[in-house]
Amino acid sequence: MISAVAVDREDDKTGTHPRRVDMKSPPLSPYGVFAGQLFQYSASPSLVAFESSPPPPSSSTPPSSEMLSPKQCSNKCILLGGLSDGPIPTPYAKLLEEKCHCLGWSLVQPILSSSHLG
Repeated sequence: MISAVAVDREDDKTGTHPRRVDMKSPPLSPYGVFAGQLFQYSASPSLVAFESSPPPPSSSTPPSSEMLSPKQCSNKCILLGGLSDGPIPTPYAKLLEEKCHCLGWSLVQPILSSSHLG
């Protein structure tokens, strides 16, 4: 688990001894964990997409440790949620990724200009 440390000087009466406050990372998505690459597809406005590529065909290593590069995978499935959704918008996103990878396709999840607007 990833954790960060914040320094809090407010509680210390002298202000000279920082107090460590551990902050845990947010919980993982209930829809699954994805490995891949984040890339910028538009400069103005600045927009990014996340691409999870399948492992090489002869690979016996787990998909998260060795994947094809996006340029090596010419077949791409684009997953678009609703207008205000971001990546991993549905409960079936992980299953779709697995099926795409079985076919040698990558799964691309773009963040649209309307993503996360509520």
